[in-house]
Amino acid sequence: MHNKSKKKPASPWRNKQETLKTVKKSTPVTVATIALLVFVAGSLFYVFAREFQSGQGLAGSRPTGEQVADNRIPGGKAAAEGQRKVVAYYFRATARCASCMTIEEYTRDAIFNGFPDALKNGLLLWQVVNVEEPGNEHFVRDYRLYSQSVVLVELQDGKQTKWKNLEQVWLLLGDKSAFSRYVQEEVRLFLAESR
Repeated sequence: MHNKSKKKPASPWRNKQETLKTVKKSTPVTVATIALLVFVAGSLFYVFAREFQSGQGLAGSRPTGEQVADNRIPGGKAAAEGQRKVVAYYFRATARCASCMTIEEYTRDAIFNGFPDALKNGLLLWQVVNVEEPGNEHFVRDYRLYSQSVVLVELQDGKQTKWKNLEQVWLLLGDKSAFSRYVQEEVRLFLAESR
């Protein structure tokens, strides 16, 4: 008699039970994952629908750098006749993230530290505007805003002559000195052209 011990093949029933246990363990995770994906997709749909419903849309709404203005005076501010001014705007929303507040802080610091004389004599103005407040909605159209933005505006004889969205502020957010140099150089160019 040969005494060979043969391993019994695993019972198909046992494999099915282990498979069911694995499926049962992963089911809540799978359901939660699907629910999260549905929530994210719904949120994105809501944001896009809201943008397009407001008439702004995403395609074609980004400004193309420096723009020649339509001679409207933003915010009803008029410069004296024959006088040129540059307005540095920070456009924000009511809800603000940490990055948005940092952009405002860095821009304010760059302007106040770089141009104290221009601010003092009124050649340069600093304004923070909440575009969600009544009466400020036109800024979104006027400057084709799609997020919180720093915009420089030149006024000549009480009329807006040009403007520029400083789009690089978002890219330079992680480097305060590069951010300040960028903002100051752009303001310096606007001030030089305003003389």
